[in-house]
Amino acid sequence: MSTPVRGVAGRAPAGRYPARKAEEKAAKASAAAAKKIREAEEKAAKKAREAAEKAAKKAREAAEKAAKEAAERAKKEREAAERAKKKPTKSPKPTKSPTRPPTGPTSSAPPSSSAPATTSAPATTSAPTTSVPASPSDSSGPASTSAPASSSSSAPSTTASPTGPPDDDGEERDYDSQADFASHQLQQDSPPTEFREEPQYEVELGVSSRDLVFPDGAEFEMWVFDNDASGRGFPGPTLRPREDEIFHATVEPSMGPHTIHWHGMEPDPRNDGVGHTSFEIDDVYTYQWKAERGRVGDPNYGAAGTYFYHCHVNTPLHAQMGLLGPLIIDPIVLPDFPVPAGMRRAFADGPLYDAATESLVMPFSVDPRWHTLNHAAGLSGEDVGLNRFEPTNFYITGGVLDDRVERDEAVWAPTQLPIAVEGDGRAPTLMRLLDGNYLPNRVRFFAPDGSAARIAELISHDGRPFRHTAVPGAPAIPTSMHEDPRARLITHVIAMGAAERYDILLRPEVAGEYTMTIEWFHWITGRMLARRSVPLIAS
Repeated sequence: MSTPVRGVAGRAPAGRYPARKAEEKAAKASAAAAKKIREAEEKAAKKAREAAEKAAKKAREAAEKAAKEAAERAKKEREAAERAKKKPTKSPKPTKSPTRPPTGPTSSAPPSSSAPATTSAPATTSAPTTSVPASPSDSSGPASTSAPASSSSSAPSTTASPTGPPDDDGEERDYDSQADFASHQLQQDSPPTEFREEPQYEVELGVSSRDLVFPDGAEFEMWVFDNDASGRGFPGPTLRPREDEIFHATVEPSMGPHTIHWHGMEPDPRNDGVGHTSFEIDDVYTYQWKAERGRVGDPNYGAAGTYFYHCHVNTPLHAQMGLLGPLIIDPIVLPDFPVPAGMRRAFADGPLYDAATESLVMPFSVDPRWHTLNHAAGLSGEDVGLNRFEPTNFYITGGVLDDRVERDEAVWAPTQLPIAVEGDGRAPTLMRLLDGNYLPNRVRFFAPDGSAARIAELISHDGRPFRHTAVPGAPAIPTSMHEDPRARLITHVIAMGAAERYDILLRPEVAGEYTMTIEWFHWITGRMLARRSVPLIAS
């Protein structure tokens, strides 16, 4: 007897439910997909609208800025034309004949000056006496004098008040004044070099943009100073004038206005290269200055030492992009401090060093984000992050100075450096340290066995020699040449900050492979970010 099958209330017949469930699932999936497509289309359309609005806004702002700048230029041109029409004609001023420093050994005394005194024209008792300044002379020359005024009341006055358009303060403009020149310059200009003299050292520099490959294989866009002899490499060409020489650097920038600031030197405002106080070069300009000569035992004179030059337009960005190079001032040769063959002196009365192994070492670091910015990034008030320097690549650049080959599109960086073991008529090695980046650095020296090596003697800092000044009135003897060893500054570790320079003599006692290590630290937290080393081969 068969058993009857009982049905289950509310259930669909077997075989039909799974099909309906699959259909519902497919319908839901199709609806979800369609929804996602609509959302994606709406999102894309929104982004396109925002991009179009942003582009239109930028175009409007650029047009407004260009119109504003054009209006300002037109206004300045009109004002300049009006001043030119009103400005009285002046008689030409006497010029100073160019002088050249002696080429052989010279004495420690400053160059003499024979600038004649000049006298003022007679004046009436009611008119003030006006003296005429003497021609420009060396800083050691005497000041000009004036003759006493005549007491005659019948003599007509030959002096006259200058006439012309007043400046913003209501005073007469006089562009013979350095301060007035600096205060009334246009932002961009190409003025003539005033008081121009015949140079003993001159160089021409341009500006180029190049993609350079660094020692770790990373490639960055760099802006570099260059000339026909140097190629378009980094750092910029090594410039090496001598004390007491007239120096000329003719700069013809591209890629927008630039300047050159001679960091550590003290030219007059128009030759100092600080665009904020003089001008940015619009076309071409020849910088002119003369490094002061040193004197025996006197810390107040002399400019020999390690410096550098860099662009001073949008300064943080342009220096990071590569617009900097080494500037070395060599000393004059004094009779009491001769220089044997194969050697040089660090400063006029300073220690001798081995010319063949003299080197320059410049720590440098790169924040790749900065190298995507344009020439004027941040100058219009926009925040482009120039207050955030976050480097990812760290380098030791430089090398042996006499062996530098300034190859086109090359980064000058050492794989090892030679240093001399002093003795048997051989002088020690001079190393010039220049901190070329925006982070604190620490330089350390290690012996062949890995222990700390006290071989670095500090002889100069930022172009100024260390001297022993403990005895008032006595000559200030260089610490490295003092008979008392306690006066000497010998160490194995040197801390440096941005733009700081040290000149050091390296004095290994024995031959072997020493090591110089450079460490980079975060400028806020102090955390070490990187460490790089270079072998020092002592022989």
